[in-house]
Amino acid sequence: MSGRVLHAQLHLLDRQLIDQADGHLAGKVDDVELDLAADPPVVAALISGRAEIPAGRIAEIDTAVTISAGGLDLDYYDDWIEHHVIDKIPGAGDATE
Repeated sequence: MSGRVLHAQLHLLDRQLIDQADGHLAGKVDDVELDLAADPPVVAALISGRAEIPAGRIAEIDTAVTISAGGLDLDYYDDWIEHHVIDKIPGAGDATE
């Protein structure tokens, strides 16, 4: 067996996702998808909100998980909350800008 052994609950779940390109906070790891056909099973993807981040996009796992987020829509929920909730609060004005 080669590679780093990780415990999903300890090293991945609820960790902050950071975009490697610009340091943008891109969400949290909500779940992991395992490739059970591999021996031993390996992490196939990270799940954040409704986005699936392929394991190949993971750049570094430390106190946060750094990923290459290019092309992924990881801001979907933030944008939805901004447009459907925050912008409708009286007096919010440009609070989301």
